[in-house]
Amino acid sequence: MGRIDLKSILHRTVSRLYGDLVTRPTGKAVRGGIEQSLAELDGEQIAVIDFSTVRCLDISCADEIVGKLLLEHGRARRFLLHGVTPSHCEAIEQVLERHELAVVAWDREGRVRVLGPVDDTARRAFTLLTDEGPAGPEEIATQLGLPMDAAQQALDQLLGQRLVQQAADRYRALST
Repeated sequence: MGRIDLKSILHRTVSRLYGDLVTRPTGKAVRGGIEQSLAELDGEQIAVIDFSTVRCLDISCADEIVGKLLLEHGRARRFLLHGVTPSHCEAIEQVLERHELAVVAWDREGRVRVLGPVDDTARRAFTLLTDEGPAGPEEIATQLGLPMDAAQQALDQLLGQRLVQQAADRYRALST
């Protein structure tokens, strides 16, 4: 995984004295710094964007950073958000809903969840993969009490949104 520290990017692109991600121009500048960091990572590496030092994130910055990164790079790269707070999640969720995108996020207490529009069955499957580790569709169906085709649809949705990885017939949440 390639860790991208927003604090260092914010200091490099905007100001050393700034600890908030507010305004669209700030978000655009920070996204440019993130894209430079992405260019240095192997294309297969998961990009972990570290929000742990960010105090405030507004919707316009969330759109510039998270929304546009996922729109422009999300088909070729997997992203994880690290160190998010409930207020960060609120801004990010609004952006993801509008763009119909989803991403895996770790909060500051170490809990993992999906942000963005994912149906309930897929969300439950993701939680099971996070809690129990890699599994196949049969195990997901059994554990969640689902028909096999519903379990496979949930896994296909998670895979399509780049929230899980697949090796043979086993699926693994990005968080594990």
